[in-house]
Amino acid sequence: MTKNPPKHAGEPGDQPSKPSPHPRARLKRRWPRRTLIVANGVVFLCLAAMVSAYGYVRNEIGSVVTDPGPDLTPYGHYAGGSGPAPQPRTSDADGLQPENILLIGNETRQGLTPQQQQQFGSSLTYSGTLADIMMVLHLDPATLTASILSIPRDLFSPMPTGSPVGPYQKMDAALNDGTEGPDNLVKAVQEDLGIPINHFVELNFNGFINSVNALGGINVYFPDPVFDADSLLYIATPGCHHLNGFYALTLVRARHLQYDPPGDTEPRPYWPYDPESDLARIVRTHTFIKVVADTAKAKGKTNPLTAASFLSAVLKQMTVDSGLKNQLLKLVLHYRNINVATLPETTLSVTDVNDYYYGGYGMGDVLFPVQPADDNVIKAWDSVALPKPVVPKSVSVVSITGSYDAAVAAGQALATHGLKISGETTGTVPSDVSETLVLYHPQEIADALDVMKYLSGAVMMQVSPSVAPGTVEVDLGSTVAVAAKAVPTTTTTGATTTTAATTTTTVATTTTGTSTTTTTPVGTTTTVPTPNGQPVSSSSDQQEPWDPRAC
Repeated sequence: MTKNPPKHAGEPGDQPSKPSPHPRARLKRRWPRRTLIVANGVVFLCLAAMVSAYGYVRNEIGSVVTDPGPDLTPYGHYAGGSGPAPQPRTSDADGLQPENILLIGNETRQGLTPQQQQQFGSSLTYSGTLADIMMVLHLDPATLTASILSIPRDLFSPMPTGSPVGPYQKMDAALNDGTEGPDNLVKAVQEDLGIPINHFVELNFNGFINSVNALGGINVYFPDPVFDADSLLYIATPGCHHLNGFYALTLVRARHLQYDPPGDTEPRPYWPYDPESDLARIVRTHTFIKVVADTAKAKGKTNPLTAASFLSAVLKQMTVDSGLKNQLLKLVLHYRNINVATLPETTLSVTDVNDYYYGGYGMGDVLFPVQPADDNVIKAWDSVALPKPVVPKSVSVVSITGSYDAAVAAGQALATHGLKISGETTGTVPSDVSETLVLYHPQEIADALDVMKYLSGAVMMQVSPSVAPGTVEVDLGSTVAVAAKAVPTTTTTGATTTTAATTTTTVATTTTGTSTTTTTPVGTTTTVPTPNGQPVSSSSDQQEPWDPRAC
């Protein structure tokens, strides 16, 4: 790694050219590609890393803007008020309990200066509010540990009832509900993924820029030159660069990043693209959080004025729920010695679906969930986040692929596990490629989780008041496998009789309009179905050779 002084990304020659403006309409259900932001994992972690003046911090916390957050889950309860956990989640510590804090990066241009709006787009052109960063910070005060779970912004999901963006959208669109946006996003995460959210923190473009500038910038090492025409990032030379708030934002917004590999002679516009797009940006965001937190911690120890300026910039630009504001100082003091460099970070696994249409509306490029991988990721991140499954009174199966045979086959497979199947039928076909939705009555996530155990592929939960209490409806999509209970088979060889268990997996498809049944010995791996056989993304950070890192 270079030992040369950091290069200033804002120096002449490094300023990227501004692409031609191209205003994009913000329709309720039709969302084109959008630029990205980051900036909130650092909000709490940096405060904890650098707090030194109790009285000053207490005074500054008083300026934090609050939002009620009526749909947040109380401590020790499962998501969406679905009931109390049977045991305390962990031992108490300094009056604090384990909790999950949703960290939201809001892409709104409100509050930007005229120059910044010229660079990043005006609030008139970009009038929506999208959650381009969604991370859930899990805190365990008894063990003084923290971990982050990232939710990809393009995850295709059911929206909470009454959402102005329609019944289905990318997860980031749940924030686009005016002053109710943060709470609407909280509901989407809780209802669709089952993750209890106890608090939230929201930060926008302006808060991000001001916070990094208050630190005097950050130093980031770039192994290769990189460029992103959409985010305005351009690092012309490898090495350690000093980034101010503007350039730091161009880095963490970069989802169309191009890199100049060693030995490449092509001019900048023809450099190869990072193939992982937004998933790669999440990895870079995790690195960025640690760089900013380490910078804040170091400068907080040596320069009280810088520490005060940073604290003021962060606290005055963020919005939190009132409950978090009341305990923010206690949290900061309790976690002040946390080692951010060792913070575990993971991301839900997904698969790509490009140029997606659903219900007649264009959704752009979206990501589908992957089960059981995603539930396993959630359990590894927070072992008591999801309630113990409860067997529902009955399960109905509705094929949304147009195949009645698929509904029957899935119902028969689920019945082998003792589930009572109340009916199989067909419903409206929203798309050629579709997720399977497990619908449950409000506050009965445990019933849905019991059915989810037997499904793999693109599967997500959805709350539905029309589903009767104690029952579950499976809207069977095109990319799912339904596991049947293992049954013994007997093989006789000479005088020896061997009994081995086999399990049947029923796969619903739209390509043939029928169900496909395969029999596989127990213990072998059955491939999880994905749209068009797309590979499943890794839940752990996979840093590429061209990705930036700490100097």
